Amino acid sequence: MGHTAQIAQVSVGRKPSAVYLAKVITVLADCDEVLIVARGRFVLKAISVAVRAAKATGCDCQVAISEEALRNDGERLVPKIEIRLVKKAVGGRAPEA
Repeated sequence: MGHTAQIAQVSVGRKPSAVYLAKVITVLADCDEVLIVARGRFVLKAISVAVRAAKATGCDCQVAISEEALRNDGERLVPKIEIRLVKKAVGGRAPEA
């Protein structure tokens, strides 16, 4: 079975933060990176999950913020965040900037 270049993604929503935190830490145990995604009112919860996961695992994080149009509400824009947690390189290599 070959490896895919696809990154594991955790979409944050209505469940308690602890559920998403456990999922992120579980994914990071198996993979080198995970993408945490949230929209609208769940952006703050995604940030909280990412900060706690980064502290627990020692990962680096990269953040991308944007807006997405919702067609159901007359093209209303909602905030979107994507937080990529990446395990730090081991063995004296400097992390890429």
